[in-house]
Amino acid sequence: MEIKLDSHYTIVGGRNGQIRLIKHTDNQKRKNGKITSNDILYFQTFGQAVKTYIKKSANESDIKSFEELAAFIDGKLKGAELKINRQMEEK
Repeated sequence: MEIKLDSHYTIVGGRNGQIRLIKHTDNQKRKNGKITSNDILYFQTFGQAVKTYIKKSANESDIKSFEELAAFIDGKLKGAELKINRQMEEK
């Protein structure tokens, strides 16, 4: 299962239960149908992967206040939740 969170991050769930958060670029080539990247983190649950995705995205963005941070986290969390739910319903 592959869930594209935004233009830079994708969560990939493997058959053995290992979940990967992959940082990539939009135009990055795929090798044998799989995303290739040097920035791959491994997790036990989707929740851990999403939490790390939000942290990394927040570090890369230009947030200047706690209100902006709260709105950013809320938006990213809702977006990730919708994409994961949509992917699960398709199966």
